[in-house]
Amino acid sequence: MEPLVAAWQNGIDSFQRTVGQIPDGDFPRPSRLPGWTIGDIIAHVAALELELGGEPLPAHEPDWDALPHADDMFSRYTEIGVDHRRGWSPEDLRADLARAAAIRTEQLTAEPLDLSSRVKGVGGMERSLKQVLRMRCFDIFLHEIDIRDALGMSEPQLGAAARVTAELIADGLGFVWVKRAGAEPGDVLHLVVADWLDAWIGVGEDGRGRMIEPGGATTTLALAPMDFLRLGSGRGGDVAAAGVGGDLERGQKVLAGLNVSP
Repeated sequence: MEPLVAAWQNGIDSFQRTVGQIPDGDFPRPSRLPGWTIGDIIAHVAALELELGGEPLPAHEPDWDALPHADDMFSRYTEIGVDHRRGWSPEDLRADLARAAAIRTEQLTAEPLDLSSRVKGVGGMERSLKQVLRMRCFDIFLHEIDIRDALGMSEPQLGAAARVTAELIADGLGFVWVKRAGAEPGDVLHLVVADWLDAWIGVGEDGRGRMIEPGGATTTLALAPMDFLRLGSGRGGDVAAAGVGGDLERGQKVLAGLNVSP
């Protein structure tokens, strides 16, 4: 199986196992995401997978005045599938999620894939299949954290979907280093996530941050995988547990500004 498809499969299977553990009475409980319950998160994941599977968005117009958390074009778009499912029973939401996962699994494993091929992503935007799968790993894994955090469950296992999520967060390190930590040409960040990432970020003469070859570092950061995932997605994380060396002020700014989640 294509590794990125396997990572998506790991993410959706783990998400379904978590959903399967939730008592019916917990579906209406609020999550930590503004305006969304546990059931709404499940509806969101199912809705997006079904859309990617080829099902049209439901012909549904939410009462936007009652949904102030949906305050921009993208959040309103994703809210349609969620609001359409509000009032569904836990049984129906579980079945909808299982159907979505089955459709996408069949599509993604039916034949060899060209990850560079252009496909319609969420919202009908054309992206490479690689981009779509990476974004789905990111979204599904983080929403599993959201559910588990809201219900006081243990943290999810860090499988292939979590690693893809970490790689996506790492893609934003150049922006974080320059725009949030104030790095300038010549400044170098060395960030290590134990057993996962060993990233060196420099600043070009054009003022843009980018990955560079290993060398001398202005600031060093060492993070455990789950803390990196949480800090990089705005879902907590233990800043105090990070190892910071070199320019401590810039290091703290990186930690404070590491959230690159949309």
